[in-house]
Amino acid sequence: MGDVVELRSRAAVMTVEEGTVSGFLDVTVTSAGRGLVRYRGTETWLTIGNLEDTPPATWETAADLADAVEAGMGVRDAAGNTVPFEA
Repeated sequence: MGDVVELRSRAAVMTVEEGTVSGFLDVTVTSAGRGLVRYRGTETWLTIGNLEDTPPATWETAADLADAVEAGMGVRDAAGNTVPFEA
């Protein structure tokens, strides 16, 4: 596992194991480039996935992943629901 980056604001992220997690989150990248997310202050890392259940995107660094998550923060669908980040 690489560096850990704290997301600056509350975020919503789609995970393979739990569905959407939201709140103050940390992200990191595995040696294979897979994105992981956890609730800040906890030890359990979850794999960032997508609704299509296709192989998740890979990332060069945790900072690149954090930038991608933060770019989509606050996006809402037509019904006003938060759109989670998907890899």
